[in-house]
Amino acid sequence: MKYQILNESYDKTLIERLLEIRNIGSDADVFFDPTFNRTWINPFKIEWMEVAVDHIMNSMKKWEKIMIFWDYDVDGVTASYCLYKFFRYFLQYSSVSIMYPNRQKDGYWLKNYHLDDMKSKWVQLVITVDNWVTSVEEAKYAKEIWIDLLITDHHQPLNELPDAIAVLNQNCSDNYSFKWLAWVWVAFKLIVAVLSKCNFTSERKNQIFNFFLPIVAIWTVADVVPLLWENRFIVRRWLELINRHSENLPKCLQWFLSYLSIKSPIDTYHIWFVIWPRINAWWRIQSPYDSLNIFLHEWDNQIEFLEKLDAINQERKRLQDEWLKVAEKLIDVESPILIAKSSDFHEWVIWIIAWRLTDKYNKPSIVYKCNEEKWTASASLRGPGYFSIIDMLKSHAELLERFWWHEWAWWLTVKLENIDLLNEKLKSYCKKKIKDIDLEKILLVDTKIVPEEWTIGNFAFLEKFEPFGEWNEEPLFLFENLEIKKIEKVWKNGGSHMKIYANWWDQLLNLLFWWKGSQSDVISSEISVIWKIRKDTFNWWYFVDWVAIIEDWKILDL
Repeated sequence: MKYQILNESYDKTLIERLLEIRNIGSDADVFFDPTFNRTWINPFKIEWMEVAVDHIMNSMKKWEKIMIFWDYDVDGVTASYCLYKFFRYFLQYSSVSIMYPNRQKDGYWLKNYHLDDMKSKWVQLVITVDNWVTSVEEAKYAKEIWIDLLITDHHQPLNELPDAIAVLNQNCSDNYSFKWLAWVWVAFKLIVAVLSKCNFTSERKNQIFNFFLPIVAIWTVADVVPLLWENRFIVRRWLELINRHSENLPKCLQWFLSYLSIKSPIDTYHIWFVIWPRINAWWRIQSPYDSLNIFLHEWDNQIEFLEKLDAINQERKRLQDEWLKVAEKLIDVESPILIAKSSDFHEWVIWIIAWRLTDKYNKPSIVYKCNEEKWTASASLRGPGYFSIIDMLKSHAELLERFWWHEWAWWLTVKLENIDLLNEKLKSYCKKKIKDIDLEKILLVDTKIVPEEWTIGNFAFLEKFEPFGEWNEEPLFLFENLEIKKIEKVWKNGGSHMKIYANWWDQLLNLLFWWKGSQSDVISSEISVIWKIRKDTFNWWYFVDWVAIIEDWKILDL
């Protein structure tokens, strides 16, 4: 593995270099202080929002049956919860319900037979959650059977939009300047737009607005959207709430977080690695209704669902590791694109397998779940940063039944009879596009630290870059030519860390290498280190948290 320094303009300050890397120039004030007034965009900037709100209000006046049809991942769970809670609790409108697809049986998207089922239940308005922006034919069928369809989505549209009452999607709205919303944000914008037409007091509207903020914030992080502008405002606001005023969080969320026993301070790391996997585990292994029930219940009524959390999550880990081993045996690692195909794969596991394969081999990957009964296969694709999956799919669209995507995830459906031809064409395409130099992984380092920048003032200011996430990842720094003075093993839980004391110019640095105590004998007397800065809350100082050691301009494999 190699490394690349992103900014070497050492005539500029450390903070200026970090801002340049994140393409933050004149907006620095907004970045460091993302208040509501600075970042909020009027929901009616989303095209067709006015039409959608008017239709919902008229449907409620006529007491029509409303069905929320959602995607079953973490984004869909939270978004459908927000809409359902808003209608049932805040608007006291009881003629609303939720329908979930079965991932293994139904795959992706709302199907015609779902619409038939809704019609038999006298549903008159369907609000889709996190799906359907590419479902042109299904929208025609909904119109044929006299069901009104209101599509809310954040995925990229195709050339033709579905014929619906409204298609709410920031990517279809020229007037909505910020395009990187998670779908839960689109649901939240719809809620705020409807709320603006309700006869509540300003105080009550603010209460409702603030109630949904924490839910939207958690899954803004989980959906891996850039933490800038509106996204940054809401996540930062939530972290302040949970770490300083957790009593103001929704009761369902208070108990959920208490059950997880997360130690303060909570940050985006805990959302990504502790909270999100548990919510997602339910719909992957059991029913997505269980995920929703965490939020629909409070305190003692939550216990039966919370008690399933860890067992289900552990089973999820076991199964995905098991299927990854199967996929490793199916792929040809010499191929320019990694292809795994099986009728035994579960629908929920294929995207994880594709992600893991691409991460390991630094090549595009495609993992198929074949369905012999329907003569089709669903596939999930992932690609390294140097490769455009969507350009590849568009180049072979004639062989596909359907494909859709957002920023870092791609899916398709293909007839079984076309898979072999598709795979050969994808291999040929990748062979032409990918060069040998692309295949070596590169660790992106923000910048090198020079001696005068090692100050407590800089360390404290770096905390203002939080919360970290997509497009604003935690900075990585380079130290060159550290002279090793002493190495210690720090024992913990049966293993050992390596603690290094080193001289760097006139500074004595403490470096911690997690779980690398057994490697202390391979460290030379002078090293360069890629690292993150960490605050030592016990001694109220800062230490170097090791990421990699450099030797001969390459990263040393410890």
